[in-house]
Amino acid sequence: MKRLLPLLLALTLPNFAQQANHEQLIEALMQAPDEQSLNDAITAGKKAGLSEQIFLEARFILLVNQNDIPGLAALAPTFEAQLPNYSRDNTMIFGAKEDFESIVHYTKALGALQKDDTPLFKKHITEAYWLSPAHGTQFAPHIKAVRLKQAMSKVTLDLDRNFEDQKQSDKKTSLKEIAGESPVFLIHFWTPWIQPSLLAMPEFSAVAKVLTENKIPVVSFLLAGTADSRKEADNFIAENKDTQLGRWLIDPSTSSLASTLRIADLPTVVLANKEGRILFNGDPASITLWQKLAEINADIKPPTINPVLPEDLLEDPLTPQKEDE
Repeated sequence: MKRLLPLLLALTLPNFAQQANHEQLIEALMQAPDEQSLNDAITAGKKAGLSEQIFLEARFILLVNQNDIPGLAALAPTFEAQLPNYSRDNTMIFGAKEDFESIVHYTKALGALQKDDTPLFKKHITEAYWLSPAHGTQFAPHIKAVRLKQAMSKVTLDLDRNFEDQKQSDKKTSLKEIAGESPVFLIHFWTPWIQPSLLAMPEFSAVAKVLTENKIPVVSFLLAGTADSRKEADNFIAENKDTQLGRWLIDPSTSSLASTLRIADLPTVVLANKEGRILFNGDPASITLWQKLAEINADIKPPTINPVLPEDLLEDPLTPQKEDE
């Protein structure tokens, strides 16, 4: 027995060591923070004999974390080519072949978005959801964005309509007055009673500063609420010097601008042109907004923002989505 034990250890320990090494390699692949780290992990994984499927899944995770829509769309042919060779033994995130196949359609749907082909997007995103309802939270923001874009294409703002000035309640201001001679202007929606709205104020202030410096008008609309919420909003403006940037108006409770523009999440900004047409509706950090602004003025660059969140929000981080989580 004494002679047998060393032999058994000699046979089993290398297997344990190999398994531990594979686990470390897979962890490096799945948690790669950038392209270079991923490529280094793939090189090490290939030397260890890991499967191509795991490398593909790792690249998918990195692109999702980076919200790289063009990059994800470009993966569609690779996912489709891998589908016949899908193996449950070589997956870290797709428990069934249907889940893997759903990503084939998901990446194709994103490719359709890049081409602005809504019918093709609808076809592939519907198939993706049918194959894997569990991935619905990943698909939903894209569906929402397409529907919002379609709705906004039918909206023309009434620039002559007057709104109450939050700082001077006896004064009325129109969007035409806000826009002035500028080709575009930015509308920002907020309320003191929604925590993400207040947490995003430093971000909005940085955005407002950049636009104001480049002669793009900015107006903030307080969402209709109670007398108490109005009082809190007034106090917030009085106590924060950043609110000197742009104009601050009140969105009425009837025929509200927020309703017309389908504001459902905060923070949200809307970029409109001087004809009242909507150019963008979404998160102020979205790259699409800054691309639109760059078309107006190439000197406009997004600000560098380092938001600070309270500990209670950091305990339950959201998976990547948005342009807006």
